[in-house]
Amino acid sequence: MDRRDLRDREFGEFVDARALVMRRTAFLLCGDWHRAEDIVQTALIKLYVAWPRVRKDSLDAYARKIVVRAAVDETRRGFFQRERTVDVVPDRAAPEDQAADPDLRQALDALPPGQRAVVVLRYWEDLSVTETARILGRTEGTVKSQAAKGLAALRGLLVDEPASNIRRSEVIRAGRTKLARRRTAVATALVTVLVVGLGTVVHLARPQLASAPDSATSATSGRDAELTRVLRQANVLPAGVTPQDPPGATALRFVEKDGRHRASALLTDARGTGAVTVLLYRDPTAVVPDCLPVEGTDCRIEQVNGVKVRSGVARREDGAYAYDVRALRPDGTYVEIRSLNIGSFLADAPGVPDWNAPATRPEPVLDRAALIKIATLPGLTA
Repeated sequence: MDRRDLRDREFGEFVDARALVMRRTAFLLCGDWHRAEDIVQTALIKLYVAWPRVRKDSLDAYARKIVVRAAVDETRRGFFQRERTVDVVPDRAAPEDQAADPDLRQALDALPPGQRAVVVLRYWEDLSVTETARILGRTEGTVKSQAAKGLAALRGLLVDEPASNIRRSEVIRAGRTKLARRRTAVATALVTVLVVGLGTVVHLARPQLASAPDSATSATSGRDAELTRVLRQANVLPAGVTPQDPPGATALRFVEKDGRHRASALLTDARGTGAVTVLLYRDPTAVVPDCLPVEGTDCRIEQVNGVKVRSGVARREDGAYAYDVRALRPDGTYVEIRSLNIGSFLADAPGVPDWNAPATRPEPVLDRAALIKIATLPGLTA
């Protein structure tokens, strides 16, 4: 039996044994069986890719962590995450008459986020009070109190669970595809790093793009040109950082499409290349999302210069991560900014970073404070 067959056999046994528990955990976090299946599918594909690196005595803990993080990421659907077309039509969702018990859904919706997180970790994941308190950053007394209140509301309500559509063969097939793409991307990134390294001296010798004239910018008129000027003159780039054009776009230049103004750039210094993207638009229904308990101190909500700002961190198990800032300005402009330690963009979406690509530097070029500064710049409105 070769290594791939051994991986598939071991992984398949784990899916058969734990997929149902993971699905129920995801349901308790999101309150919807169909979304829970999507979350578990995503988590299992990530687990397949990381399988050789995961200690077999900590598989359950690792799987629990990626389910929680996948649930958090699922709530952040914005311009960084898009629906993708596939070659094969996926399995049908469970019929409506198999939907989750409405009484349970109402009970889960009624629970405060803190109580829901405690109930999931204590009574579904079977963690101790101490472990739950450590994960959530709370005192053991608070965990005991919230567990008692939450359990009283949820006890006995998990009934009529719909049949699961999670299939080990589909997860393994998708995992193999993602693993092959990642290996190809890593090889490409190594070549890119070598090329960037050879050109570093040339890049650092160039003047800062924020203060240099740009023929493409001079050809831009109207609101996009003004937004570009505001961003480039804001002095948000650290010393020694050179902005470069991402595929299909011009660095730090806004372009309007469907009422949304987008600017992006590859940012390069001696440590590698990362991506940054800024999106501005007006939406009467837009709100700054609340922080989730599972995000802990990674998430902050604050008022900066009269602007409500949410800043957080999206992490992957392999070390790739991004600072994510969202802000709702008083004039109704909604701002979404992401800075990644990944220097790749989607081939079919100019100016949109590829979150599934490997990391190309230790940390994002622009940190949380720099993104908040951009989000609250005077004049940066849609």
